Amino acid sequence: MKEFLNEIVLITGGSKGIGAAAAERFCQEGAHCIIVSRHLKECQAYAESLRNNGYSASSFVCDVSKISEIKNMVTSIIDQFGKIDVLVNSAGVNIRKYGVEYSEDEWDYIININLKGAYFCAVEVGKQMIKQKKGAIVSLASIQSHINLPRLSIYGVSKAGIRQFTKGLGNEWATLGVRVNCVSPAFITTPLVENVLKSPDWLKIINSRTPMGRPGTPTEVADAILFLASDKASYITGTDLAVDGGWIGG
Repeated sequence: MKEFLNEIVLITGGSKGIGAAAAERFCQEGAHCIIVSRHLKECQAYAESLRNNGYSASSFVCDVSKISEIKNMVTSIIDQFGKIDVLVNSAGVNIRKYGVEYSEDEWDYIININLKGAYFCAVEVGKQMIKQKKGAIVSLASIQSHINLPRLSIYGVSKAGIRQFTKGLGNEWATLGVRVNCVSPAFITTPLVENVLKSPDWLKIINSRTPMGRPGTPTEVADAILFLASDKASYITGTDLAVDGGWIGG
């Protein structure tokens, strides 16, 4: 029996990286995945590629930095599908600079997509899940919310905020059938960090700092997301799961 058979899974940032890997894994387990992105061609193309592989998928264009677009997205999906079983908050951006170099516009850009977007997606989808008396929300935090790596200060702020609202909403909704968790990946082979991983010097540092001696893969993070969204994690809420090859513990 497929674990997410006929469930509706909404994935922001679902056209690439960890979000795309999660979408494929949910589809493999019988879900219908809605691929969300700001970029029309990207989300349409990835949803089509999933369908071409025999999976059930559709796409939706939404800029998660805008609450009005989030509300419209949720309303449209409920009108079409009648429910949302799982939300994966995977949309994320970053600009690597030293702290004193960031502009106000760059602060707003990172915070509005990474934190504001994730929070209000969780809230708007959560309202529907509360009506359903069932649902699971999994957001992407980061090891940068636990430790400090250079030139990632605003990114770290945004991801620490995700960890904190995960605790808050997880606590508030614990008796309402809605579970809220997050994962904190380390360096994963995604487009967001591909330039870093292309540097032999950086790759050497990452591998030497990671007890498992290598970056992670999107599928490894996706499997953690599926676990937290599944009934196997029915007694887990308000929790952050590190998927980091031992980085934090090491």
